[in-house]
Amino acid sequence: MKKILFLAFSLSFLVFACKNKQKNGGYTAEELKPTATAFPVMKIDSPFVDLGTVTEGDTVFHTYKFTNTGNIPLVLTNVSASCGCTTPSYSTDPVAPGEEGFISVKFNSRNKIGKLNKTVTAYANTKPSDITLGFKIEVLENKKKPF
Repeated sequence: MKKILFLAFSLSFLVFACKNKQKNGGYTAEELKPTATAFPVMKIDSPFVDLGTVTEGDTVFHTYKFTNTGNIPLVLTNVSASCGCTTPSYSTDPVAPGEEGFISVKFNSRNKIGKLNKTVTAYANTKPSDITLGFKIEVLENKKKPF
């Protein structure tokens, strides 16, 4: 009876351990946890960009590229925008040291007119854990307003 319980416990442990590693791209949670000497660093090519001038109703896309210059994998846990007009997407797999990842934004200029500054905040296992990116854009009024 003890052997059966031990076998059942061992199998359940292996199943949960494998699921945890699959969820994190093959890394354990401990391997992705930053320490004083091992941590990821998100080096962003251009953290603030000028997207120029568009007409109200246009949709604009931009991708921020970054490199993990740290010594453990970088994991983005969430990316949020400063308003509903900006929709982010991002690398969901861990970014190994020396590798590149991305944060893409889609800006919808509908009902937005004027010179605007928008921010996107990325949360990761970096130090500090939040990184702010931004863009400026000028939206000209659409006199035809087809929407």
